[in-house]
Amino acid sequence: EHIIGDGGFGTVYKAALPEGRRVAIKRLHGGHQFQGDREFLAEMETIGKVKHPNLVPLLGYCVCGDERFLIYEYMENGSLEIWLRNRADAVEALGWPDRLKICLGSAHGLAFLHEGFVPHIIHRDMKSSNILLDVNFEPRVSDGLARIISACETHVSTDIAGTFGYIPPEYGQTMKSSTKGDVYSFGVVMLELLTGRPPTGQEDLEGGGNLVGWVRWVIARGTRNELFDPCLPVSGVWREQMVRVLSIALDCTADEPWKRPSMVDVVKGLKMTQAMECGPLVVTVSRGGT
Repeated sequence: EHIIGDGGFGTVYKAALPEGRRVAIKRLHGGHQFQGDREFLAEMETIGKVKHPNLVPLLGYCVCGDERFLIYEYMENGSLEIWLRNRADAVEALGWPDRLKICLGSAHGLAFLHEGFVPHIIHRDMKSSNILLDVNFEPRVSDGLARIISACETHVSTDIAGTFGYIPPEYGQTMKSSTKGDVYSFGVVMLELLTGRPPTGQEDLEGGGNLVGWVRWVIARGTRNELFDPCLPVSGVWREQMVRVLSIALDCTADEPWKRPSMVDVVKGLKMTQAMECGPLVVTVSRGGT
């Protein structure tokens, strides 16, 4: 009953320290990703120094034989994925202003990993379940699977990392993780926020079984408005913001990496979108009690 998350790279448990502080402990799968304890400890020492309001703080780490554990600050409201799809009150709780705030905050966190810290860091598994929400619904990117690159490099060669539906098309050919790969994955998250749909599923069969393909298919049919989550506003400034975010998401999910923007550019675009003057709105969706 203590498991709060599970994925290809590890299982996350809720726990409490002796003084009562709640934490999230990730037990990593596949320790072979690191050459040995020295490499793991060196990377964790560096990642532990990364501090940003939109990143989940790494509080500590542990090596015990072949086992590797990461200890994070516990986030009260769980993951974005849960609030988008797995809770009955998710639609009411995440209206468009909340979704845009989460999108922008997450972009800030990922941009900081890419360009705000030296050495630069590639996330490698950006997805809605790795965007956690604190007690105030501020987003925090979980970065426990990150790999460090030097300032003069653009990628790291590694086993294919990521989650199906978020993995950019070039990874299967190059076997290289890159910042532009992270941008693609973030673009998929943006599409999730806009559509309310998962990255893969039976409902996306018209687009080849994935969300990116389905969105392109809908746009090609000339029925763009059908792709937006039906629980979001159909007109007004919020809908204009949604159209702008869609444009950014499509740029992020371009098939060719060189066509994708940097995360710094994504942040700029989202900030401009959020700053659009708000007038009367046809539909108001807000968190209960606010």
